Amino acid sequence: MQQLGYLKETPSQTAGPYVHIGLTPNFCDISGVYDTDLGIGMVNDKTLGERITVTGRIFDGAGALVRDAVIEIWQADSSGLYN
Repeated sequence: MQQLGYLKETPSQTAGPYVHIGLTPNFCDISGVYDTDLGIGMVNDKTLGERITVTGRIFDGAGALVRDAVIEIWQADSSGLYN
């Protein structure tokens, strides 16, 4: 049996390998779930505040790069409020 204890899972690693289908069904050619995929219109020309870019890499418990991952973020608006 292979030991995989050198990288710990995060508490929220529960969605499974198919999370992209639930979040972007139109992108995956599954119509009728949402009019548009979630997060497609997060920023437009009326959005106030400073733009930032977050970059990084996601690894599984064995240290292999995960190519299909979702990171959930929360960002306050330009007034410091959350919807």
